[in-house]
Amino acid sequence: MRVTPAPRRWIVPLVTAAVLAGGTATACSSSGSSDKPRDPVAAPNAKQVNIPAYDPTKGARSDAVPGDCDRDDKGEWKFAGVVNNRSKNERTYSIVVDFVLDKGNTVVDTKVVKVPGVGAGHTADWTTIGASGNDDTLRCVIRNVQFS
Repeated sequence: MRVTPAPRRWIVPLVTAAVLAGGTATACSSSGSSDKPRDPVAAPNAKQVNIPAYDPTKGARSDAVPGDCDRDDKGEWKFAGVVNNRSKNERTYSIVVDFVLDKGNTVVDTKVVKVPGVGAGHTADWTTIGASGNDDTLRCVIRNVQFS
């Protein structure tokens, strides 16, 4: 009995299917894995910041205008801006600011700036310093603004 080899056009699909099946079996392997969550690992020099809970009825993002984001003489980043109270009542503002590296969009520092007693129809300057020692590819971002 003579054995006829498979046509060449079948070899590539068969080899590809075998490789994919093997890769899938390896990727789905459960050896050494666990369904239990890992313990969180704290980043070195991590700082806890108490960020105010978001309340949509007190949102005031449009009241805060970002200004300069520059390094000071000590190598710390200084972020400044203005808050405009367009309401008819005095307001105190909480502005959550992130210092974000361009590479990887990594937040390296977060600050909460309190701007107390901004009169109705008035403006107030605000400034915060953070992200000490980080490189020149950093952005300052206003994450949230709320009034109280």
